[in-house]
Parts: sequence; structure tokens; C-alpha cells
Amino acid sequence: MSNIEDLIIEPILTPQQQDVEDLLAGLRAYNISQLWRNEKRPVASMIRHLDGSIAGGIFGYISWGWCSIEMLWVDEQYRGNDLATQLMQKMEQFAIGEGITHIKLETGSFQALDFYKKQGYEVYAELEDYPIGETNYYLRKLL
Repeated sequence: MSNIEDLIIEPILTPQQQDVEDLLAGLRAYNISQLWRNEKRPVASMIRHLDGSIAGGIFGYISWGWCSIEMLWVDEQYRGNDLATQLMQKMEQFAIGEGITHIKLETGSFQALDFYKKQGYEVYAELEDYPIGETNYYLRKLL
């Protein structure tokens, strides 16, 4: 093991992918050593055209007993047809089937806050001026 005097802090504007992966591996190893096993499993539902191209979808993770929705998108021409609601319901039904009782997500003030509130999500935190002039909202729902 090196001495702390042998270390340097190097600012990097464009980190290498391997450096980022090494950081994540170290953080995950620490987290697992402190908590119970974290199996971060991706989950998704897609809306596709007959040719296979995507018209919308939802993507998230099951991790630490929670479902985390990372993104929800429906092509603009299909909005207003309850497709986003159906995608949310699919994700929630999947989570319940996996024994998950909590689901979380975040959205910006320029995005879909009212939509998520209509789906039964509650705001538990806000981050103002992220991005500048907007607010980022953190929401959760008990399933």
C-alpha cells in the first residue's frame, strides 16, 4: 500500500469510461459491505410500432426493495391517449409482483409533475434552480 504522500488529486474534465467504472465498482463494493445485497435489476416496458421502432416506454430499476423510475417518454403524436398512464401502471404492477412496496422517481418543473401527482405520487423533496430557473422534484408512492 502506498503512503498518502504518494497520492495526487487530478482534476479531469473528460474522465475515461474505465475510471468511472472503477469508481462505481469501489462504491458498490463498499455499499454492499455495509448493507444487504444490492441487486440492481433493470425493468422496462416499451410501446412499439409494427416495424419495431419505439413510440414510447418506461425504464427503471429494482434495487434495495424499491422500484426507481428513471425515464418515461411517449412520442408527442401519441400523447393524451393514456399511454403514459398505462406504462406507469405496468411498472407498478411489475413492482408489486416482485414484492416491492415503494416506488420513486424525479421530474423537473418543465416536465410532468402534475401527471405524476395524478398517478398518486407525492413530492417529498424539491431542489430549486436545477436547472437554473427550474425546480427538480423527488416523488414517491406507496404501492
